[in-house]
Amino acid sequence: MTYSGTQVQQWDPRTGSQLARFDAATLLPPASDGTPPEQRMGIRVYPAENQLAVTIFGDPTIRIVDLTTGRVTGTVTAADHLGVQFDRDGRAFALLRQGSVVELWRRDPPRRDIGPLYSLTDIGGTPWYAGFMPDGRYLIAANNAVRIYEIGTPPPVDSYEFGRPDGSRQTTPYSFISASRDGSTVLYADEDGVGGPLALDPAVWQRGLCEAIGHRGFTDAERAPLPVPAPTRPVCPAS
Repeated sequence: MTYSGTQVQQWDPRTGSQLARFDAATLLPPASDGTPPEQRMGIRVYPAENQLAVTIFGDPTIRIVDLTTGRVTGTVTAADHLGVQFDRDGRAFALLRQGSVVELWRRDPPRRDIGPLYSLTDIGGTPWYAGFMPDGRYLIAANNAVRIYEIGTPPPVDSYEFGRPDGSRQTTPYSFISASRDGSTVLYADEDGVGGPLALDPAVWQRGLCEAIGHRGFTDAERAPLPVPAPTRPVCPAS
C-alpha cells in the first residue's frame, strides 16, 4: 500500500499491478480558505485487510475506511489530535497531540491509559521516531532517549538514556530516524550526522566497553565526567 497526497493505492507485490485506488479527499468537507486537501488530513495504515485510518485535522472523528469500497467501516473519537497509530490488533492506539505530545489509549472502552508524555520534539525540531511493536508495546525514540511503554503500565518498562561523549551535561541533539519492527535496534545520528544502527542490548555494550578499557575498573578521573553515575560494582566480569 502506498499513498501520495490524498491518493491511496494498493498493489500486488508479485505482479506490481494495482489492486485498488482510493482518494481520501472525498471524506473532506469543502475548504473555505483554499487549503490543499493533503494539508488538511493524515492517512495511516489500519491493522486490518484493506483498511486505512484517516484523520481530518480539526475533526475529532478518526475514520476507518475500506480503500476497496471507500466506505467508512468504523470510527474512533478523540478531540484535538493531529495523528493516530494503532497496534497490530486495533485494540490500542497512540494519539499525537499539539506540541508533539503522545498519549496511549485503549479502544474499548475508549480511555487514556498513559500520558500525556513529554513532547517528542525540541526547539530545533530534532527528528524522532515512535511506533507500536508487534507485541503491543510502544517505542519512543526522542529527546536523547529510547523508552518503551506497555499498555497498563504507566512508567516505561525499558529506558535507555543517551549522554554526551564528552561527559558534559548539555543537551545532545541525537536524531532518531527509525527502529526495527521488533524494537531491538534503532537508527540514530549525533549532532554531526554520525551514527547508524544501534542494538538496544546492554550486554553487547558491556562487552564493547570492557574490551575498550581492558577489562579493568574505572578510575576516579574517568568516573568524574561520565553523564550518568558509574556503578560501584565491577563493570567487567573477572577474566
